[in-house]
Amino acid sequence: MTEFKSCLLPEHIEKVTVRDGVPHSVTSLDPADTALVVVDMQNFYMKEGALSYCSHAQAIVPNVNRLVDAVRRFGCPVVWLRNVTTAKSTKSWSRHYDRMTQARIDIRKRELAKDGEGFKFWHEMDVRETDRKVEKTRYSAFIPGASNLENIMGEYSADTLIVCGVATDVCVESTARDAMMMNYRTIIVEDACAANTIKAHEASLNSLYLYFGDVQTTNHIINVMGVDKAADAAE
Repeated sequence: MTEFKSCLLPEHIEKVTVRDGVPHSVTSLDPADTALVVVDMQNFYMKEGALSYCSHAQAIVPNVNRLVDAVRRFGCPVVWLRNVTTAKSTKSWSRHYDRMTQARIDIRKRELAKDGEGFKFWHEMDVRETDRKVEKTRYSAFIPGASNLENIMGEYSADTLIVCGVATDVCVESTARDAMMMNYRTIIVEDACAANTIKAHEASLNSLYLYFGDVQTTNHIINVMGVDKAADAAE
C-alpha cells in the first residue's frame, strides 16, 4: 500500500507553525463536544453519469466510512448533510439558479427533490437510523435559512466539527469556512474529501489549512480518538 502524502505545501506548514507554534492544532478530542459532519455523499455527486458527478468521490468512501465508525465508537454524533432543491430554494437563491440553463434546473429539481434518485445517499455509505440527517439548500449548511445544522450542533453542545465529503472546494469548503467564522473548532479531513480535480482539491485544502481550521488525515483523527487502541486493550 502506498503511503499517503499530504498535499499541504511546506511553506504553508511553516507559516502556520510560526503563527500558531505548532503545525497542527488537533492533538485531542472530547466526545462531549465533537461532531462529524459528512457533506453530500449522495447519488447526485457520487454516481457516474449524474449531472454533478464528482470524479474522485467514490475513492473516499472507505475513509469516510472509517471515520463514521470511529466516531460512533468514540461516542459523538454523526451528521449527514444532503443537498436538496425545492421550489422555495430556487426562489430564495435565484441568483444561483439564474446562471443555469432551464434544462439543468429541471434536472436538479427532479434529482435533488426529496423523492429524487440523486437525493439518496450513495449505496456504499454506512448511514444508520441513529445518525442525524440534515437537508441543506445552499453550499454552506450554516448560511441562515440553508439548514438547521446550527440548532442541531447546539443540541449536542458541539464546538468541534470534523468535516468531510464532497466537493472539497464547494460545499465542504463553504461549510467549513462558515463553521470557523461561527467559532467552531474546525477540522477538515484531507483524505476523506474529494473534488472534481486534484488541483481544485489541493488548492481548497491549503486555503482551509491556512485560515479556517486544521487539515488532518483519517488515520490521524482516528488515532487522536484512541478508539482502536481502546478496542485492542479490551481484547
